[in-house]
Amino acid sequence: MIFHCFLGDVYANKPPLAEVSLDSGMLIQPYTNRGIGLFTLYNHDLLSSLYWRFDQRISMIYKPAGVFVRGFLTGLLKKQYHLGELYRIAYHELGHGSRAEAFGYRVMYSTSETENVDSYYRLVFDLLRHSTSITGAWAHYYSDLNVHDSVDVSDESLIISAGGVNNEMYLAHLIENRFYDRRVTSVYDFYHYLLAKLAVDNYVSYEQDHPDFMGDMYRVRQLYQTKDIDITYPELKRYNGYAILLSSSFWAFLDGWSRYVVKGIDYIEYYEKFGFRLPDINFFLTSHGPSYHIQSGYRFADHTTVPFAVEYVFIGDQQIEYTMGLQRRWTDYWLTQSEIRWGESVGVSQSFRYSLSSKLAMTLGFDLQQFKNLYGERHIKTLADGNHDLDMWFNVRFVL
Repeated sequence: MIFHCFLGDVYANKPPLAEVSLDSGMLIQPYTNRGIGLFTLYNHDLLSSLYWRFDQRISMIYKPAGVFVRGFLTGLLKKQYHLGELYRIAYHELGHGSRAEAFGYRVMYSTSETENVDSYYRLVFDLLRHSTSITGAWAHYYSDLNVHDSVDVSDESLIISAGGVNNEMYLAHLIENRFYDRRVTSVYDFYHYLLAKLAVDNYVSYEQDHPDFMGDMYRVRQLYQTKDIDITYPELKRYNGYAILLSSSFWAFLDGWSRYVVKGIDYIEYYEKFGFRLPDINFFLTSHGPSYHIQSGYRFADHTTVPFAVEYVFIGDQQIEYTMGLQRRWTDYWLTQSEIRWGESVGVSQSFRYSLSSKLAMTLGFDLQQFKNLYGERHIKTLADGNHDLDMWFNVRFVL
């Protein structure tokens, strides 16, 4: 009797929204965190579509079997064993690589099963090809620094070492922002969101279990100590835990996954109150010390949103950075996105999207990054011309 009540009705009726695109940030080297972040999200979408179709097929053959499929998928989530993990690992290594390239180094990637390659996409291919035997991946950098004389390179090692987990947290941020923009997302995004959101916790746990392994968090802690910032492994895990527990998207995903397991409802709706976006918090490791990035926003109507955020370095050399934006759909064809970031310097992003149809859109944009800003430190493409960089980019997007 209890068993039949648990099964209930199955409402798996919203396939994941899948997109593909060509973006200059994923085509022209050095690749950007923004461009490869989009590439990663698109591959996540394709995987989510496969999970959805698998659930649909099984439920069509024998409806009660759907609950066992969802239980199996929950096991994969708990064990961190799914293909999306490989894209997360690759994006983590790109975080190290993109920071090294910003300082002018040449970057190579390798895995436990393959030799050095100089292509991010070759790294992805190697990870997929050896998915059952891979035990690790690495970014290697060499040659000499190539930065402008005005750039302070004293924190170069810290920025590169923290680049991996910072990229993972940025990936979680991208998933949260896309969830907010769409107002609804696939329940399978929880696969890709959870581990990225817990990046620091995961790496600390691994290093605690392998005391002889001097990994990213070991190096970050050592470099922080040279700045009189003494942070223990348990403190890093706790700070990361606060970030996920205080993020509204995490609770929306958790609630959505529980409904999916019980009833088969395979989509999640975003949490908003009176037009305000309930905050999401991300934990970053900056050259000044650990920081919290708090993201919110206000939706005036279906065509206008005003995102805003603040990032605060709470231990060490305290810094604060504010972000304010505007996203507006002017007509059925035109959409613009503007963002200004001000902290130690002022950074700006602007894009213009033109929709050729309901499925095809073209976007032109630019990002003015400031290395002295917290955001710019994580994303600036090159320091060869000074502490700032102007990146012009284009994107062609197609909804499947």
